Amino acid sequence: MHGVAGSGHFGVAKTLRRLRQGFYWGRCRRDVEDFCRQCDPCIARKGPSGQSHAPLQPFQVGGPMERVAVDIVGPLPRSSRVNHYVLSAIDYFTRWPEAYALPDQEAEMVVDALLGGMISRFGVPEFIHSDQGRNFESRVFALMCDRLGAHKTRTTPLQPQSDGLVERSHRTLGQQLAIITSKHQKDWDDHLPMVLMACRSAVQESTSCTPALLMLGRELRTPAMMAFGQPPDSEDTSLGPEYARKLQERLDSAHTFAREQQQSAGQRQNRHYDVKSKGRHFVVDEPVWVYSPQRKKGRCPKLDSQWIGPCRVLERIEVVYRVQFPQ
Repeated sequence: MHGVAGSGHFGVAKTLRRLRQGFYWGRCRRDVEDFCRQCDPCIARKGPSGQSHAPLQPFQVGGPMERVAVDIVGPLPRSSRVNHYVLSAIDYFTRWPEAYALPDQEAEMVVDALLGGMISRFGVPEFIHSDQGRNFESRVFALMCDRLGAHKTRTTPLQPQSDGLVERSHRTLGQQLAIITSKHQKDWDDHLPMVLMACRSAVQESTSCTPALLMLGRELRTPAMMAFGQPPDSEDTSLGPEYARKLQERLDSAHTFAREQQQSAGQRQNRHYDVKSKGRHFVVDEPVWVYSPQRKKGRCPKLDSQWIGPCRVLERIEVVYRVQFPQ
C-alpha cells in the first residue's frame, strides 16, 4: 500500500484510504502514520512539513575593526573596466562599508583587494567573518589570516542570515547602483566610490551615528555641506595636541553612545525575530535528518533527494549542531 510499484510514496491520508479499500484493523491509522513516518525514501525527498526557526543569536562588538564581514556580489554586467564582481567588507561596530570592483573572484584577487584597501587603512581586524565560498575557505585566504593574526569565522551552510550585516549592505548597494547606473549597465563601477561615500555619511539606525563619525571621529564633507557650509554652532577644528585630545574624547563619547544604541537595537530585533521562532532542540546521539541539497553535474536536482540521514547528533553549539553523517 506504500512504497511499492503502483502504490507510490504518498502521505498518510492517501495511504490510509488505499488501505481501507480492502483491509481494516484496530488502530490502523496509527500504524499507517508510524509506517509513513519511518519511510526513509519519503523523508529524504519530502523532509518535514514545517521548517524550524531558531531564535536570533546576536553578536555584540565593542569597538572599530573588531569584527569585519566580507562577501562577494556578482557576477554583474561586464563594465568598461572589465569588472564582473564586487568584494564588499563592512565593520560590525561602525558599519563602515568598503567595496572593490574586481574582474574575477579568485582568492588571490580577493586577498590583494583586502590588503590594499581596508586592512592597510584601518588595521587588521580581530575577526574576519565570511560565508563558505571557495575563495574565503582557500589556502591563500587562510594564510593571510594566519600571517596577520586574524581569526577566521564562517557561516553555517545554507544560512546567509549568519552574515546578515553584509547581506543587508549588498541590498543597499544594489539599490543605489540600480538607480544611478546607465541603461547599458557598463558604468556601475564608476559610481561605486560615491555610493560608498553616501553610505558612510548616512546615519545608521542601529547606532544612531554615521559610520564616518565612529570610524574617523568626524563627519565627511559631502557636496551638500560644501554648498551650504557648516552650521554656525559647529566647533572649529583646532590644530595640534588640543585637536588630538578633543578627537579622542569625541571618539570615546561616540563609541559609548553607539554601544548603547546597538544594545537596545539588538534587544528590539531579538523581540521581533523570536516571535517566529519554532522547532525543538536535539540531544546528543539522537538520530536526525540533515537538509543538504547538492547540485551535481549530470544530475537533475528536481529528481534528487535533499535530506541526508539518519545522522547522529555529536554536539550542540547554541542553535547549531555538529552531526555524524551515515557511512
